[in-house]
Amino acid sequence: MGKLVERQCPACQEVKTFRDDVKTCGCAGTNPFKKETPELTENSEIQDSGWSISLPKTRIHTLEQLIAYFEIDLTIWEVERFVANKWEVAAKNEAEKLVVEPLYQVKAFLRKRREIVDARVEIAALKEQALKEITVKPPFVQKPAKTTGNMLEIDLFDPHFGKMAWAEETGHQNFDVKICTKLYKKAFYTLLERASHYSYDEIWYVVGNDMFHTDNAQGTTTSGTIVSTDARYHKTFGVVRNTVIECIEELRKRCKKVKVIVVSGNHDELTSWHLGDSLTCWFREYNDVVIDNQPTHYKYHQFGKVMVLYTHGDKGKRKEYPLLMATERPEMFGATKFREAHTGHRHTDKVEEYHGVKVRILSALCPPDRWHAEHAFVGNLRRGEAFIWNKEEGLIGTASYTDTRDKIED
Repeated sequence: MGKLVERQCPACQEVKTFRDDVKTCGCAGTNPFKKETPELTENSEIQDSGWSISLPKTRIHTLEQLIAYFEIDLTIWEVERFVANKWEVAAKNEAEKLVVEPLYQVKAFLRKRREIVDARVEIAALKEQALKEITVKPPFVQKPAKTTGNMLEIDLFDPHFGKMAWAEETGHQNFDVKICTKLYKKAFYTLLERASHYSYDEIWYVVGNDMFHTDNAQGTTTSGTIVSTDARYHKTFGVVRNTVIECIEELRKRCKKVKVIVVSGNHDELTSWHLGDSLTCWFREYNDVVIDNQPTHYKYHQFGKVMVLYTHGDKGKRKEYPLLMATERPEMFGATKFREAHTGHRHTDKVEEYHGVKVRILSALCPPDRWHAEHAFVGNLRRGEAFIWNKEEGLIGTASYTDTRDKIED
């Protein structure tokens, strides 16, 4: 506390006794023993999982403006309550005219989206652990010694792990995570067996293309469509990841290099990327496994004179793929002779050709669910396919697997 002194007040010019740490004696209506405090212009207070913010005197009067002013991340915070009070003040403008303008007092009370924050922290921790602490040593496999100039491409499109189909409701096959896993592995190993009469330098293994039926724990697709699901999201993800790891390890025995191409679908745009990221962590010590998990909608790969574009097929026009390939990868396009685009999404089998580029729509492995049955999207064969390529001669063979179950049983 300042000491009492006797001096002249600069406001009223009278000599009075007051503390030496105040400016005036109180003649202007202020307490002479109280320091002046600055006018409050904004307030922001975070306590645990709550955040309260306010502007006592402002032109801001909408929630959107307040969110922008405080740069609130709505993926972390959600607004519980918003209050706006309005009053009018009069002031003279430059022309000395009295102008009445509105002022506002705005307040917002926010709550932290704890489940999202916790999920982000957990994902970051798991990823850091996978990259820094977990070292998966590649099991030794005997590689083929001979260079053949051949490549095997395995396409098991649209398996829809997590889809639930009840035979009594659809009139077709039952389907759940267990059935899907069994079907996927059967198709995979059958294709390998049927293509085993060739030896390969590389094997391209395409995963994604609606590998998952849903894209989140709420049971919706990427766009938010609610679909019929069988198991919990986290359980399904673990099953798929382990299944794909098993398949990659099997492919390592049959070639010098395995290329895993992750293609996102309209059901699983984010989850397919997360799968690819998990595979990247798992196989990071392998020098014979390459993971293409770039978050691009169109992916291009070359093997000798062979060029293949991969995309799910839910966006873009198929007849424009040749121009797209030449525009986005002109050097690859010019260096190749055998050019194809491989898509899924339509759950059917179809081949089109535009300006020498074959566009293949590949079949789905899964049976119809309730929605497909109601809209009469039924009857298409459930297939997986493999293509045998040669660097100089292009496509030299194919193999296919068809699910021939006709009865309504698992």
